[in-house]
Amino acid sequence: MKRNRCWLPLLLLGLLVAFALRAYRLGDQNIWWDEGLAIWAVRHSFVETTLWTAGDVHPPLYFWLLWPWVRLAGESEFAARYLTALVAMLTVAAMAPLGRRLGGPWAGVAALWLLALSRFHVWWSQEMRMYALAALAATLSFYFLLRWISEPQRTQRAQGNSRKPLRLLRSLQVETSWVGATVAALYTIYFSALLLVVQNLYVFIVGLRRADRWALWRRWLMMQGVALALWAPWLALALPRMRSWSVVQEPVPPGFVFLLDGVLLSVGISTQVEHYLWAVLVLLAVLLWGTMALLSQARRAGALGPVSERLWLLALGTLLPPLMVWLVTQPRMLFYTPRVEARYFLSFAPLFYAWLGWAMSPYSHPPAPSPSSTLLERGRKGPEGPGVGVRVALAFALMLWALPGHYANRRLRDDLQSTVRAIWAQARPGDAVVLVSGDRYPMFLYYYDRAPAPADRPPVYLVPRKSLRLDAPGADEELAPIAEAHTRIWLAQVERHLQDPEGAAEAWLAERYTRLLALEFGHNRLSLFGPAGEEVTADGAHPQYPLFATPVAGLEVLGYDLPVREVRPGDPLRLGLYLRAGPPLVPEGLGGEECFWYWTARSSLPGVMLVEPSGEMLWGTLLTLCPPNRTIYRLIEFPVTACMPAGRYHFELTAPGGKPVPLGEVQVTQTQPDLSPAEIPRPMAARLGESIQLVGYGLYRDRGILGKQALAPGAVVRPGEHLLLDLYWQADGPVGENYVVFTHLVGATHNPATGNPVWAQDDHEPLRGGCPTSLWISGRLLRDRYELILPADIPAGEYLLEVGMYRWDTGERLPVSGDGADPPNRRILLGTVKVER
Repeated sequence: MKRNRCWLPLLLLGLLVAFALRAYRLGDQNIWWDEGLAIWAVRHSFVETTLWTAGDVHPPLYFWLLWPWVRLAGESEFAARYLTALVAMLTVAAMAPLGRRLGGPWAGVAALWLLALSRFHVWWSQEMRMYALAALAATLSFYFLLRWISEPQRTQRAQGNSRKPLRLLRSLQVETSWVGATVAALYTIYFSALLLVVQNLYVFIVGLRRADRWALWRRWLMMQGVALALWAPWLALALPRMRSWSVVQEPVPPGFVFLLDGVLLSVGISTQVEHYLWAVLVLLAVLLWGTMALLSQARRAGALGPVSERLWLLALGTLLPPLMVWLVTQPRMLFYTPRVEARYFLSFAPLFYAWLGWAMSPYSHPPAPSPSSTLLERGRKGPEGPGVGVRVALAFALMLWALPGHYANRRLRDDLQSTVRAIWAQARPGDAVVLVSGDRYPMFLYYYDRAPAPADRPPVYLVPRKSLRLDAPGADEELAPIAEAHTRIWLAQVERHLQDPEGAAEAWLAERYTRLLALEFGHNRLSLFGPAGEEVTADGAHPQYPLFATPVAGLEVLGYDLPVREVRPGDPLRLGLYLRAGPPLVPEGLGGEECFWYWTARSSLPGVMLVEPSGEMLWGTLLTLCPPNRTIYRLIEFPVTACMPAGRYHFELTAPGGKPVPLGEVQVTQTQPDLSPAEIPRPMAARLGESIQLVGYGLYRDRGILGKQALAPGAVVRPGEHLLLDLYWQADGPVGENYVVFTHLVGATHNPATGNPVWAQDDHEPLRGGCPTSLWISGRLLRDRYELILPADIPAGEYLLEVGMYRWDTGERLPVSGDGADPPNRRILLGTVKVER
């Protein structure tokens, strides 16, 4: 009789969806500390990597896999993480047989889709860490345990001895597979030892119901003995090397750990988990509803025993891990004590989704142990409950709601790439790099030593090595030997406040050398120290994007570096240029015989510009090319603000009499969308200073998840309410300075909290600092939101709503004119609101 396999296309589709979700933007995230440390470890020899792991907090299996992987696939963010994505795909595929073992093919389909769409699992499928591998091993361990636990019943029911050798062989295969999966889990993370706690409790409970319990338990102990014997050599190597240390500052209560686990399983979020209690309750309701329906159907079908056995494993595997995580994160004096982290829950997550998939599936009973069990088969093919569709809709709607948030902030940022490339481009033989970074060296070295790193790049010295913090005597002790061996020293300060807050290394070098180069990278800094008169050139450097163009006689463009292709407001946007300046005419008044100057505007002088999607120049910079007839490297940084139009921008170098040289493109995203005057709720015409216009505003009452309610002038408000004020700005010319916007609610009575009549205020730069006034684009309309929180003790009465701007350094307000202007007080009045208690 032909079997109905209509569920197979859903399995294949689920695997394709799972792969797409785990491959999407896989490389679009900077390497973080743990990932950088993993790459640092596997760059050593295989034996060195193993010995290092023996003193670390994790066993070696993941590093054993990563070691050959990066040598074959490379060390890029995508390539190195792809190993984890493949491992995670095997876990998704394993959900089908696990679910089928629990409750038939539809339970397998549901379990596979739940894990495929799980934001929690997608998150750790895109990390270069070992936790996805641990989850795969744990899932297989549970699957083979379920298969093995039914062997005694099958043996008793079997009739005749003709197939006994085959049955014994299959039983041995299952046992060997369980041992292999469990040992893999133990060699991946030490937390996997807690698998045995759950499984021992389960086997003990099941054995109490079995007539052959003693044979079952003896065989189980033998299997565990083999697994532990295979783990013992590693423990013998690692235990003497382990250090006792803790990162726990204050233990968390067990209730928080259970809530965190529930939020991770439901929406995959690990921050502000108290905001997502509702999601936990929704998923818990689906699980309990489906489980009760499952037990009811099993009772009617006479299959309550097999169903309850499986539910014991699922319940233990779901409820015990949070308790065990809480226990192992309590302060102790033996080995490593971690803090509560999301990743520790991943190993048991597939078991929960298998339970949920079983509770959601239309065919909810486990497969029959033998063909003669027709009662179970009848139960498995029974009618679906009317709530199946509702449970499926609720669970998958929750998963789909949470999933986009995982990708919202995934993008590559230029954190250290330009720092590293600046050294590559301008270093020469005999240089050295002194890295002052605290424990941030894995991220720096990840980029510094990654292909296409020059083979002759300077060696890196980590400072300090002999103390936790660097002082003047320590700087002399550590830097003097380096200075004796090298002519020039690059000082890379990456979060130097961690170990060199006083700048001892920089002061020591500045006393003995000339600073030849200084580059700022946000809060990080790169300096080159060497003998006075040394030239800093990029002869022989290899640009990330080579090209050869001569936009004007005497100027050669050899290539450029552009580490990122997408930027958002606040991200650094840096372009590294490789140029060679010949002997062109020097524009009068702009330079001498040593340096050639290039402007940024489209005029009679060449320049490098960032061009909008519309074709208009947005930003530019001034270049000096020095010395002549040498290749030089110039790093240019452009601001990215929230008030820039979104779209594809490009860089270009223009020169008089020549055609523009394109220098790459970058996508600007998540900026404020274009606005039209018709969107302004209350238009007005007011002016602040010479170039700033306030063209309207909108006032609203914040109603939380219910949205906002528009308020008219004179509207009634109450203590404790939150008012949202949208200001609409427009510049009709350049704004030379940065100003702070003030928004005040002013009453007739004195406020003891502020010492003046201001009862609510919100002062900050436009768009919360995301669009400083000095970077406003002329003619572009901006919406700028402020929040006024009415204090609980605010008296009843009428209050004025005033706005304006002032200099942040002096507090001097800009002069005002136009609608609502109060020139003597340099403020604009938007109207009143009435407070009623």
